[in-house]
Amino acid sequence: MAKTPLWCGYLEAGDRSSAVLQDERLETGNPNTIYLYNLSRDEILQYNRELVEPKLRELRGNEAALAEELKNAYTKARRSFKFNPDRVLAAPARKQTRSPNERKSQGDEESFPSLETEVDGVGAEDWVDEEDE
Repeated sequence: MAKTPLWCGYLEAGDRSSAVLQDERLETGNPNTIYLYNLSRDEILQYNRELVEPKLRELRGNEAALAEELKNAYTKARRSFKFNPDRVLAAPARKQTRSPNERKSQGDEESFPSLETEVDGVGAEDWVDEEDE
């Protein structure tokens, strides 16, 4: 049987205790933190791993019904979950560009016709302001 990436358990934290679900596929980008779905708060929260792990425990036999409730609620919360927008987990490598001097030396500089040359068969002398006439 394949191991599931979902772990259902209970966070024992006094009056803030709650059934929780951990999805191993959700990474915070920081090895010191983890995401847990908190059933009482009905949202996925980021926790300090050092503080929360000692307070986590497996669900007991009489709490087995919580596992199904956790999975269903987590599925709904996951649809609207947004990763921390302040942290980019895997930024693409920046494309290296050539400096203007390198482009000039390689002849890549764009050329634009000057006003003195013809453009589409009309020479600079053919351009006349209406006020000049």
